[in-house]
Amino acid sequence: MIRSKNPLIPSRKFAAVLLAVLAGAAAAAFSGQVQPPDQVPMPAQPPPSPAATLNRNLVVLDPAHGGPDGGAVLGDHVLEKDVTLALAGRLRAALTAAGLTVITTRDADPSDPLTGDQRAEIANRTHAVACIVLHATAAGSGVHIYTSTLPPPSPDEDTGGGFASAYVPVPWEMAQAAWVSQSQRLAGDLSSAFTKSNLPVLTGQAAVRPLDNLMCPAVAIEMAPLLAPGEGATAVTDPNYQQRVVAALSSALQAWRDHAGALEQSAPVSAENSTQVKAIAAATAAGLAASRARTTAQATGTPQKRPQ
Repeated sequence: MIRSKNPLIPSRKFAAVLLAVLAGAAAAAFSGQVQPPDQVPMPAQPPPSPAATLNRNLVVLDPAHGGPDGGAVLGDHVLEKDVTLALAGRLRAALTAAGLTVITTRDADPSDPLTGDQRAEIANRTHAVACIVLHATAAGSGVHIYTSTLPPPSPDEDTGGGFASAYVPVPWEMAQAAWVSQSQRLAGDLSSAFTKSNLPVLTGQAAVRPLDNLMCPAVAIEMAPLLAPGEGATAVTDPNYQQRVVAALSSALQAWRDHAGALEQSAPVSAENSTQVKAIAAATAAGLAASRARTTAQATGTPQKRPQ
């Protein structure tokens, strides 16, 4: 659940984090420009512009919550984390059938899910044409679309996102700033698609993890019950309702792929690059899991097993 007036982030650290690139020729094209504050910065390089790096055929889905974080309680024994996971599965299937490459930050309910920073780090290594954070709520009706509360930079601001060529450190909590204008255009396309599908839609801004940390056109989609005059409410768990939302999202994201290409003159991702992107995301997730294990072992004094 998203609260636009009461941010999910209790405070902002705004510690400057250096831009980063992946080592190796295959990974370099998908390297992130900023890193979470708990990771060691890699060698700095002049940041590429968004126009040069967007992979038009790639979408990242982030089903919110997971593990011990169940999110909002949406009904009897219905947790938000389960609804977002189901919605992500349906959307991934629809987008894949339409020829898009899809990466999800989770496809199950692990006991130790990735943090918001870690999910953003995976997304930032792929330069997706769209990053969709999925939420659900018991309040309101229809679909709510949120973009970051960060203001877009002025053309003469050096944000590291393509407005100037000189290298500058980028605060982790400001990573989305250079992409806010594109995110707002994406939100407009999505809103139009829901309206055409006769689904109530509400747009706004919210400080919600990990929108501010994403270096791509990014929105948070929050699914609420469907209220119709003279009829009972359709729950967010209703398969037909979920499919209507997915169909509208899929149609809009396919159109956005072409829209973004016209706006940014981005090159579509090749089949070879799609494989590399998936490999990078998998390697990143594995590395983050190993990092968590080392941190836990150090905190508890548990000796780690050496690989055989």
